[in-house]
Amino acid sequence: MQAFRIWMVTLACCMSVTTASAHEAYPSKPIQMIVSYPAGGSTDTIARLFAAKLSQVMGQPVVVDNKPGAATNIGSNLVANAKPDGYTVLFGGGTPTLNAVFGPVPSFDPIDDFQPVSVIARVPFVIATRTDSAFANVQEMIRKSRATPGKYTISSAQLSLYVELTKHRAQAPLLHVPYKGGAQATNDVIGGQIDTVFSLVPVVLGYLQSERLTALAVTSKERNPSLPSVPALQELGVDLDLSVWFGLLAPAETSDHIVQALGEATRRVVQDDTFSKKLADIGAQASFSSPAQLREQMKQESQQWNQLGESVPQLRQAAKQR
Repeated sequence: MQAFRIWMVTLACCMSVTTASAHEAYPSKPIQMIVSYPAGGSTDTIARLFAAKLSQVMGQPVVVDNKPGAATNIGSNLVANAKPDGYTVLFGGGTPTLNAVFGPVPSFDPIDDFQPVSVIARVPFVIATRTDSAFANVQEMIRKSRATPGKYTISSAQLSLYVELTKHRAQAPLLHVPYKGGAQATNDVIGGQIDTVFSLVPVVLGYLQSERLTALAVTSKERNPSLPSVPALQELGVDLDLSVWFGLLAPAETSDHIVQALGEATRRVVQDDTFSKKLADIGAQASFSSPAQLREQMKQESQQWNQLGESVPQLRQAAKQR
């Protein structure tokens, strides 16, 4: 019996050492990070900044693989169905949750089929106009649009849902003109064909800095550090806190030790001053969360979009323009 006990203790110790060694082995090869957007855009830019720094922290290459299409469903689906070994991860955001409500409906569950790791960055929208615009400020834009509904226009690059929600909350009946890309949506404002543009901050930050455009307001709850003099709509009495987030997600069933390793590495990247400054330089803000916090955020967003889909009929119509 004594010999058996010694053997059991020895076996347990061996198993513990083996498990610890297996945990320490991750990552032992390159990590594929799927980005559900085309190369060259603001999402891709942030993803590549993150991947470069994450590679340094984890000691293995993190390779960005652009898989755009079906309003991000194609790339997200690849990760949802990937082997949960930590070597295929998603640089994603809340679009699959939107798709589940407004379409195109994904073939995966946007919450249950992923293991959240952390938020990485948040990016607000900005409403901007040309420097010789009819609007001196956002209050004047709202007032004039109410006086003559549909006369004044606002462009965006396939951001119909966000534009309609902003119009609804501000009670500003601007005519939305959707474009396929941000460059044309912006250039037509500069050229005078469109009155205002609704865009993610990184897309138009260069135009704002060169004074080819003037920012009227940001849609986040607080002012954006890259545009400190530009008011948030909430300051002006508009009940809106609207921004997009980018985060790291793994397939569901990814083991805890891999999620912890990815989360700790992400925390180190996000809290790195150089990385944070690079994001700030393009109008984004570095952010970090626990897996539980990100999952709760995703659940809340799903509930909110479902409620908005029922209570704001314009959003259903806007979804057809996506």
